[in-house]
Amino acid sequence: MITGDVVDSSVLSEAEKRFFQQKIETFSCEGILLKPRFYRGDSFQLAVEPRIALWLALKFRAEIKRWKEANDVRISVGIGEAAGWNEDVLLASGTAFERSGKNLDRLKKLALNIFIATENEELNQEFETYCYMADSIYRNLTAIQANVVYHRLDGLSQNEMSRLLGISQPAVSKSLKAANWVAVEKFLNRYEQIIARYYGTPE
Repeated sequence: MITGDVVDSSVLSEAEKRFFQQKIETFSCEGILLKPRFYRGDSFQLAVEPRIALWLALKFRAEIKRWKEANDVRISVGIGEAAGWNEDVLLASGTAFERSGKNLDRLKKLALNIFIATENEELNQEFETYCYMADSIYRNLTAIQANVVYHRLDGLSQNEMSRLLGISQPAVSKSLKAANWVAVEKFLNRYEQIIARYYGTPE
């Protein structure tokens, strides 16, 4: 379960808010179980398979920063059961939904824009360490770096990004290094290992 909201949304115009909302609501990929829904203006929820939760959180953050560098997305990932399933994610219930929603409210106090919570406290401590690392990286991304990270998260090679973005391959490489992509990738890989070990992989 992912619950998020746009940081400093008050500085966005109504047109910009609608633009970003559309970006989230129309995002499509394998692993999304209940499509994103917005509530309270700039907050949103969606249900996803645990294996893609971190990847999707990082995609959403890169999405807004590549478009509006000064803004960011605050995201809480809750991993657990979905006891009351409903086609509308805002009406669903269960431990995953509870953890996700509850911890989003804590993020402002933690000065953190990404958080992952499970029923396992040892895992939570490990994830928290990685989240602080990733958060420090993402907060400092320029729009150009966020754009490169956004496409690298899709698995594009440097040459593919060079052609897509109309910049040289060395420029892509420089942006990835400046964005500390290696650290982000290691977090993703470790997250996938943990999810596969504790929660299995979908058949």
